Order: sequence, then structure tokens, then C-alpha cells
Amino acid sequence: MARNPQRREAKAARRKKLLGERRRLDLLSFGGSLAAKVRRAKAAPIHSCLVQGELFETGYGAVVLTRKTGAGTFALSAFLVDVFCLGVKDAVFRELDEDERESFVDSLGVAAPFEAADPSYARKLLRDAVAYARSLGLEPPSNYAAVEAFFGDVDADACKEEFQFGHEGKPLYAPGPMESPTQIRRRLDLLTRRLGADGFAFEEIEDVSDIFEGLDDADDDKDDDADLHEEAIEGAYDPDVAPDPDEWLALDEQERMNLALDYHRRAGFSQPNERIHSVLHAVVENQIAMGDELPVRRTVERLMAEGLDRHQAIHAVASVLVTHISDAIRDSNATVASPEAYNADIEQLTIESWRRDFEDEDEEE
Repeated sequence: MARNPQRREAKAARRKKLLGERRRLDLLSFGGSLAAKVRRAKAAPIHSCLVQGELFETGYGAVVLTRKTGAGTFALSAFLVDVFCLGVKDAVFRELDEDERESFVDSLGVAAPFEAADPSYARKLLRDAVAYARSLGLEPPSNYAAVEAFFGDVDADACKEEFQFGHEGKPLYAPGPMESPTQIRRRLDLLTRRLGADGFAFEEIEDVSDIFEGLDDADDDKDDDADLHEEAIEGAYDPDVAPDPDEWLALDEQERMNLALDYHRRAGFSQPNERIHSVLHAVVENQIAMGDELPVRRTVERLMAEGLDRHQAIHAVASVLVTHISDAIRDSNATVASPEAYNADIEQLTIESWRRDFEDEDEEE
């Protein structure tokens, strides 16, 4: 189905605003507040859990979990789910009052009515949708793991429902107005390489992202430079997409660091020591590209399978790297900075240990 040009232009404007908001919320730096906010809020009692009832008929829908944090105050996580192909497309976390909460949920419910759901059902749905998309080589948004943690101690395995993803036996990729031409092309190339030209279906639809239009009204304090995200730059570095190992290692060190630095500047992520941050990205990518010579690639893949996106997994490995570098600076003992000690710590790295260390530092700020 072809898109109406005027509607597409309006959607592009909304996409620009949404990307600015999502960038503010993404947990893409070693410091930040999203994980800490979620951790504090997830201790509050659950107020409601909602899933759009037509999700598996239309292919797209929202999942919303709300906790009551105080008298008239709420914390809310919302996820846009594509059960036909992409898994979780968007994830947001909000702290709202009663009127804001009702307005937010009502705006999402315009596309399709919500139904009350057991939180274990919702969490399993999200978990399995992400696993399905990852089986196709498609990752959830970079802030997904941080926002999904809002479910707290909800046990996904308590739900015995078995979900069927895809459409008529295979993935159906239907890009929405918020996806750039470059992003669409990359996903089509990825699906073609993994499944073959006949292994998936492709269809343009007009209003996929209407479900999340309410996000545009949730916060008027959008960053003006979100247009830096508007189009991906061909050949640019993206930490959520693994670079070809041979091509990456063929670059000189300065080129690798510049690619990482350019990514963070384009994306608008301000780092106190942006060059050091980019060096860490480049070093970890070097280690991933070396394959089985080091445990880094296996650890990144394991962390991704356990819930992190690739960018976060790189940060988790980099946190170990920083610790070893710092220890080496303080202590001239050769064993402190030995490759064996570093490799052992990488193999023992878990999401829990990384979040614990990161969140403790965040709490002290």
C-alpha cells in the first residue's frame, strides 16, 4: 500500500521528535539515570498491565505496565511490539500523575482497545518477541533492557501461553513511517541474507506507528538536534550492528576511533570524555573482531541472548576493560593487567554484575 505524501511528511516530523525523546531516554553511556529511575520505580506495587487485544491480528500493538509510586503518581513503561517481524520496536519509561497517565494510555488506545493482562503474560510476550526478532538478526531498541527491567520480579515463566510469531508461516516486514530508507534497506538486506529472498514477506503499510503517536505529546521538552538521527549515514559505525570483522580490522586505529566518535556526535550523546569513550568502543570492537582468539565476542553474544542490546553489551565489556586499565595505572604489578586476568573477568561478566556496579555509581551521583 502506498503512503500518502502529506501523511508521510507529518509522520517524518513526529519521528524527528520521537527520536529526540528516545535519545534522551536511551541508556547508552556509562552514566545515566534511566536504569536508576526504573530500579526505584519497580519496587512500587503494580497498578495495571495492558495489552492491545488485536495484536496478533494486526501484527502491531502496545504493552503497558504501570506501577503506583505514590498518592496520585505513577511510573509507566510502554512497548511497541511487532509480532510479525521486528519484535519490540520501541520502549519508553515515564513518571506521570493520574491525568497524564490516563491521557497517555488513552492516546495509545486509539489504534486498538486495550485488554487487562497478567504481568507474566506481558513479560513473556516481550521476551519471546525479542527472541523471535533476534533469531532473524534484528535487535530491540537500545533502551529495551533498561525499560524491561521495570517488570521487576514478575516471572515470565509463570505464563504458559505459547506465542506464534510471523505471518502465515514466515516473517512479514512492514516498515512504518518512522523508519528511514537506509534503515529499511539494511533490514531488507539482513533478512535476505539470513532467510533468502523468498523467506520473508515485505509490505509497506501506512499507519504502523500511529499506536505510539501519543509519545509525541507525553513530553514537550524534545531536543532540537534530533534531525541528526533522521537518516543513517551509509558506511557509518553503528554499535547496534556488528561491523564486518575483516573490514573493521583493515582500518587503522585512528579511523576506528573516529568512526565511534562520529557515531556518538551524530546521535547527540554527550560524554564527559567523548574521545576516551570512543577509544573504548574501538578497543572492544577490535576484540570482538578477533573472534575466538579472545572471549569478548562470545561474551557479547551471551549478554545479548540474556537481554542486553549490542551497544549495552559493548559498554558492559568496556567497564571491565576500564577497571583493568585503572588497576594497571595504580599498580605496576604485571599480574594486574595480565591478559589472562582480563579474559577471566570477561568470561565471568554478567548483566547483574554490570548493572549492580553501574547502578551503584549512578546512585552516588
